[in-house]
Amino acid sequence: MILTLPLLMFGCDNVRNTASDLGGFLKPAPKAEPTQTAVPAPDAVTEEALPTEQSGDVTPLPSGPSSLPASGVTTIAGLGDPSIPGLWMETPLVGNEQAGRVVFAGTGAELRVALKPIAGAETAGSRLSLDAMRQLGIPLTELVEIRAFPAF
Repeated sequence: MILTLPLLMFGCDNVRNTASDLGGFLKPAPKAEPTQTAVPAPDAVTEEALPTEQSGDVTPLPSGPSSLPASGVTTIAGLGDPSIPGLWMETPLVGNEQAGRVVFAGTGAELRVALKPIAGAETAGSRLSLDAMRQLGIPLTELVEIRAFPAF
């Protein structure tokens, strides 16, 4: 047994030398040195320019109208966050959360939902809850035309 130990150690050295002869595939790859540094665009917002909680410069989100007109408003809607339960539509068409009803233009199906404000232009799209999409019969992968009205 003592005689076989030097033979085993000699064999390991041969394997290491053979690996380096084959291109060194067992050696760690050299670390790449960065050659360029990223330069922000002239109009980019840097981290230093962002408001902090201590600065008191926090700008409120833009808000839409406080309520929808009785004649309703048309928006394009897709699936919102499926992990949030309930019947709701997130939309820039309202400035505060309120009750409303939506009508799917494709079938005329109607549903009462909570209208939740999100930032964006009034022409931006809206997001419907998974439950609302299912009850209105809207395919989950589609963007559809929805007419939103205030609740009765």
